Amino acid sequence: MNPSEQFEHDERLGLRLPAFNAEWASFSHAQQEAILAEWERIKARIPDRVKELEAGIDRLQIEAAQEDDWDRVCDLYEEIYRVASIINDLNIWNGVEPHTTAHEAELEPEPRIAEEHTTKEK
Repeated sequence: MNPSEQFEHDERLGLRLPAFNAEWASFSHAQQEAILAEWERIKARIPDRVKELEAGIDRLQIEAAQEDDWDRVCDLYEEIYRVASIINDLNIWNGVEPHTTAHEAELEPEPRIAEEHTTKEK
């Protein structure tokens, strides 16, 4: 399994998002780790993408402030709201902290506490 196959490009956000072809728990621990490593590489690009979009909003705001045509100002602010929505979604994705699930076959048994350590009387 190639971890990058578990992600699809989202045109609106401009990055790849999870698109699993199976339930998360059905992946082995090693597969989950590989997918999470790929997700961390993708997430690392989010702050740069947000900065890029914020720069675009700054340009649109300057243009709107200098515009005399009210309809054009409305169009510019509509675009600003659209881009701000993308930034919001990117920030949500940036906050996603996935984790692996436990697979019983791969778990080490819990260490047993000796009985003398569980009672107060010795």
